[in-house]
Amino acid sequence: MNKLLSIIIPVYKVEPYINKCLDSLLIYKEDGSINDELMSMLDILIINDGTPDQSAEMSREYVKRYPKYFRQIDKENGGHGSVWNLGVMEAKGKYIKFLDSDDWLQNLDLFIDKLQHTNSDLILTSTRCHCENNEVWKQNILEMEFYHAYDTDTFDWLGNPTHNYLLHHCSCYKTSVFRQYMPGLFLEKQPYDDVVLWPAAMIGAKTIEAFDFPLYNYLMDRPGQSISPEVQERNLWAHVKTQKHTIEFYEKHPVKAGTNKDLYIRHRLPRSYNAYYRSSVSYPYADGKKLAKEWDEWVRETNPQIKTIWIKMYRSMPYCVYYLTVKCIQLLIDLKAKLKPNKGTYTAD
Repeated sequence: MNKLLSIIIPVYKVEPYINKCLDSLLIYKEDGSINDELMSMLDILIINDGTPDQSAEMSREYVKRYPKYFRQIDKENGGHGSVWNLGVMEAKGKYIKFLDSDDWLQNLDLFIDKLQHTNSDLILTSTRCHCENNEVWKQNILEMEFYHAYDTDTFDWLGNPTHNYLLHHCSCYKTSVFRQYMPGLFLEKQPYDDVVLWPAAMIGAKTIEAFDFPLYNYLMDRPGQSISPEVQERNLWAHVKTQKHTIEFYEKHPVKAGTNKDLYIRHRLPRSYNAYYRSSVSYPYADGKKLAKEWDEWVRETNPQIKTIWIKMYRSMPYCVYYLTVKCIQLLIDLKAKLKPNKGTYTAD
């Protein structure tokens, strides 16, 4: 490794977005020329995941124009996770930043400057979310002291839902954090492959730090985006597969007993096991019944000792009764939320 930061960019069917994404990685001096001192610290790794459109040719132009900073790897289509697996192995930087090619960065010059003066394993920055109606939101970093390296064994994971900030939009990771889990950390040919990312970052990192400015710009509500409700419902079984993969990761990588990490994982794991007992009722009855049955069979095989309230409830009654019971519980939860709304973690910028 001879670079400070590798930026890993998957390319697949992103003609309308790729130029904006890559342009955001160019750092200029006040006179309009390229800032070679800062750019030379970057390893911008574009990975063409077998895109059928002109996206890869468009991104290749940046390699031709700026060969010192950009490089491109062409591969057969294997999905988002396959790009990340390859990117982690090919990265030349001390740190890794994942950047989807329909998103873009800002304050990159400031980020590189600050990154030179830290050795933390995990760096958090805030994210600006751009909605379909052009409304911009800023995701705040939690109640953390900026530019202070916290020990991840003693950090208050339970007191803050920090895993939301360990996703790639808000995080930069020391390359070595993920290399220890390679090959195959991320699922290939599989939607929602990034679910395992935040537990891998939390468990693998020894120190965590936050910078006080936004870096990532996240484009939301794009047609066909994986987070859209219609796509998520269509990919139900993909969600199940990634949830299983994440639970198995937890089980394979135990942490030191009695640490705050350990307390958080013991708090989190039952929720992960509960996932499809609870959400099965959100789908058409027949699909939900099948989902809950298959999930229960996997839980019994994977962790027969676990007995949460949801598991006990599901196993103690016919599914039709369980279905109605959970629906009633959810109605009460929704009613409570309406009476006392949660402001959430997003605030207007």
